[in-house]
Amino acid sequence: MMQRLKLVLLFFSLTLNADQVSFSFYNDVFAGTDRHFTNGISFSWLDDTYRASHNDNNKSSSYSNFTGKIVETLPFISPDRVKNYNAGISISQIMITPKDISVTTPQYNDLPYVGHLVLSFFMFEWDEKSFTEYRIESGVVGKESGTKFVQNIAHKFVSDTETKGWDTQLGTKYTINTLFRFGEISWEKNNINWLSMDWFNHFGVQAGNFMIDAFGGTMFRIGDNYARSFNLHYPYLKEEASLLRLDKKHEDDLGWSLSIGANGSLMAYSYILDEAKKEGYATDKNIINISLYAGADLYYDVHKLTFFYQTQPHYTTQQKKIDIFGGLVYSFQF
Repeated sequence: MMQRLKLVLLFFSLTLNADQVSFSFYNDVFAGTDRHFTNGISFSWLDDTYRASHNDNNKSSSYSNFTGKIVETLPFISPDRVKNYNAGISISQIMITPKDISVTTPQYNDLPYVGHLVLSFFMFEWDEKSFTEYRIESGVVGKESGTKFVQNIAHKFVSDTETKGWDTQLGTKYTINTLFRFGEISWEKNNINWLSMDWFNHFGVQAGNFMIDAFGGTMFRIGDNYARSFNLHYPYLKEEASLLRLDKKHEDDLGWSLSIGANGSLMAYSYILDEAKKEGYATDKNIINISLYAGADLYYDVHKLTFFYQTQPHYTTQQKKIDIFGGLVYSFQF
């Protein structure tokens, strides 16, 4: 208990000088279902902005210096001295279940039970129009991810249904993945009948023993008095680039925006699907995956709240119905 308390206090002390903190919650209860990608949570911390130039008075933290040195060791990477930099940390968890959670035995005609707990370290190099992201993630699949405990606790609040099949979940696997991404505001226009709008695009690759794919997405936003940002929604809990502060703190007046978009990926490898297939599950993966997104944002002072719905891709050739989940994202800017 004392060790856990020390970790909580350490995390809290880090956020005292942080640029932003955020909390994300995904769940298909918003769509009235309880299957496949059924829950995701994430806590993120983003450090203060600084520049790579040693002559800049804006100094970076020890953590940002450490992360920056790691990025500089990567091949073909040379920091741009005139751009801004933010480093961050997040901890996230996803859980996947079959459609029937009352069965105690493996359901080989559906997805298996899977939990994945991830610690991520990332850095953004950015200016007012674009960003480049470097990310490394270390995680664990299996009972050590704690998803059985989290789901049973959550079900006590949202339903009386007890999940029966977590003893059949995929076994322990330690994972490490890297991600590279580029995003850009391709077009924006202000004060059109009192409204503003922009169009954002991103693409990237990730590789490791958990996932290998190439991905991209596009997003259109319209609203009034919203904070300028990279309007990014990655399918699962990798949206910290949207926290980057392109302008000064938002005005006290209430702002809002509506967004629609799509994300797609070319999947070469998925530990969950490939390992499940080895164990006899019907998880022949689709190479091409598309998901649609619709969301609404509210802005006030240092606060931002997002509510969204998203379709789940048909990750396997056996899946016929479209799954939908919703989510909430809250961020606070220091």
